[in-house]
Amino acid sequence: MRKHVLAALCASGALLLTLAPATLAAPLSKTEGAPDIDKTGYYLWHADDGFHLRTHGPGAEHDFDAVLRTRGTFENVDAVKLEGDDRVDVVDGGHQLNIHFHTFDFTDGVNFTVRGGERLHLSLKLDDKLAPTEQIFLGAKRVHARKNPFSIKL
Repeated sequence: MRKHVLAALCASGALLLTLAPATLAAPLSKTEGAPDIDKTGYYLWHADDGFHLRTHGPGAEHDFDAVLRTRGTFENVDAVKLEGDDRVDVVDGGHQLNIHFHTFDFTDGVNFTVRGGERLHLSLKLDDKLAPTEQIFLGAKRVHARKNPFSIKL
């Protein structure tokens, strides 16, 4: 009897873990409107024309490396103020957007839209480590992501 109860509890726990990422996704509304950009970090917002991602590194030089994924496709990808070795690459049949920005004293970025897909998954690195959530600003209210990596429900 105990074995059956234990098996049922394990199965229930596994199901909850499978569903957890879906419930932890930030709603798109958290990303609405352009934020003020003034601190080192990632800034992501959504507007009528799509998504806008910016990195800002006043003072010291910083490397920003990001991987964005969706089951939909990235479209209308437009790099903003890139220089030197900065890169924006769409790979995996349009399902992944890779970003590398070397930023200091200015703002680098990319604008894009997502066609299809239910979520936008982001993994954001700052200087070769996952960026602290305090350095991830979402929307005009500059809400911090709960964790990194994280997802946004589209």
